[in-house]
Amino acid sequence: MRKLNFKIGKINLLLIAGLLAVIAAIYAELNKPAMEAEIITSMILDDHKASFANNGIVDQTKLEKIRNMDYEDFKKSINAKNDFCVYMEDEKGNVILRKGSDRLDCR
Repeated sequence: MRKLNFKIGKINLLLIAGLLAVIAAIYAELNKPAMEAEIITSMILDDHKASFANNGIVDQTKLEKIRNMDYEDFKKSINAKNDFCVYMEDEKGNVILRKGSDRLDCR
């Protein structure tokens, strides 16, 4: 029986580490929109300058302010980097808020 000699050279080790770093960066980039969606949701539903609801109660004045905002202004107010769509209905199916990028189908 023959014994296998396997050595990882410095260059191979650097290539493996570099490949792992690239994979980790791609994975993190793919998960950013989902993380941003969670942040946007918490901002509009919690105590924040762009929020219109707190503890499940809608503040009509704040909601109207957001409804009257341009999408780009709203996006800037919550520091969003990616395009998004906010679509909310009440328990009867009435649209409470519909705001989003023209590039997205915000129904």
